[in-house]
Amino acid sequence: MSNHLAIATVTAALGQIAQTAAESAVAGVNLRFGRPTAPAQQGERKLHVYLYQVTPNAALRNGDLPTRDSDGRLTRRPQAALDLHYLLSFYGDDQALEPDRMLGAVARDLHARPVLSAQTIQDTIAGHAELTGSDLAAAIETVKFTPTHLSLDDMSRLWSVLVQIPHALSVPYIGTVVLIDALEGGPLPLPVLRRGEQDRGVDTRIGPFPQLHAYWAGAPASSERKPRLPSYPAGQLGARIVLEGANLGGDTVVVRFVHPRLAAAQEIEIAPNERTPTMLKLTLPDDAPAQDAWAAGIYSVAVTCRRGQTAQSSNTVPLVLSPHLTSVTPNPASPAGGSVTLTITCRPRVLPAQRATLLIADREVPAEPHVNPTDTLSFVIDPAPAMNQELVRVRIDGVDSFPFKYDATTGGFVFDDLQRATIT
Repeated sequence: MSNHLAIATVTAALGQIAQTAAESAVAGVNLRFGRPTAPAQQGERKLHVYLYQVTPNAALRNGDLPTRDSDGRLTRRPQAALDLHYLLSFYGDDQALEPDRMLGAVARDLHARPVLSAQTIQDTIAGHAELTGSDLAAAIETVKFTPTHLSLDDMSRLWSVLVQIPHALSVPYIGTVVLIDALEGGPLPLPVLRRGEQDRGVDTRIGPFPQLHAYWAGAPASSERKPRLPSYPAGQLGARIVLEGANLGGDTVVVRFVHPRLAAAQEIEIAPNERTPTMLKLTLPDDAPAQDAWAAGIYSVAVTCRRGQTAQSSNTVPLVLSPHLTSVTPNPASPAGGSVTLTITCRPRVLPAQRATLLIADREVPAEPHVNPTDTLSFVIDPAPAMNQELVRVRIDGVDSFPFKYDATTGGFVFDDLQRATIT
């Protein structure tokens, strides 16, 4: 990043490099800046460095954005990123091939040393009083000269604007990138009073970090079966959960479950014999406290692996917890006045804010309101259809209960007769 003298400094430095190279091939070469002009006399040896175009640098033109906050205040110093397009024209005795020799020497040196060094910039500034104050030598981004290609049509257009100037042997170069700072800058930062917690410095966490990829849910009795049965569509209280991922090792490994309707998250520490670097095994609780601590719905699950004093957290994956329907009463039920009220018990308890419906036959029946968490829901079916041993499901916040269960005898899945209803 430099001040407004950067462009002039690059032009002067390019001229110095090109003149030195040209004079190594032909002695007595005069250096001129600006538009090419006709030789003052036949066979005059001279080199013109013509900055004919300046364009924004495509890679860095927006590298300083944003420079202002929402109130329009400057947050960082703006800078312009520019590419400089040059035309080097050579004049001399054509019969002695002087222009060709000069061009060859210049192309040789710019190819060998394309980067504009700080020493060259300082030498250029020392030879040009008008460049005093240029800070291009201290810029982080160095300027590199690269030959570019102009088609015959582009070259014709360029020389057509040079009215009454005969064409001369020329080669185009591009100098990239020049960063020019604005005069105004952002606010000065406040001093640092403390470096991290208890002034211990930056807390640097080096990977690889733990990663969660997928999970398997099923009955505890089926979790070790080979091959493993397909996963439940969701987890349930009392179910076995297998989390699969990478870099899951540590002195302690804790799985954290967060539900949007529960104030407290649930954490389960994984025993050493239940974990590997790629797999964590756990059983969701199904005791009396779990009925209030957990709720059906979608959980955000993450793993925290602690090694010594360093704790690393994994990405978050969704885990669906399904309600478990345990009974339907009365069963069988007899309509009274054409309607039937069925009482469903399920776990975990259903929160008052959760939407609960009963899926029975071809109907979705909403639960009667309740003001406290409950494991008992009432559903009024009006009119009540006649059915015999029809499987029913309860839906909590869009998550359905399973109408099946794992059968240890057959080692597979069977429909659960406790989730059937009969209306006579």
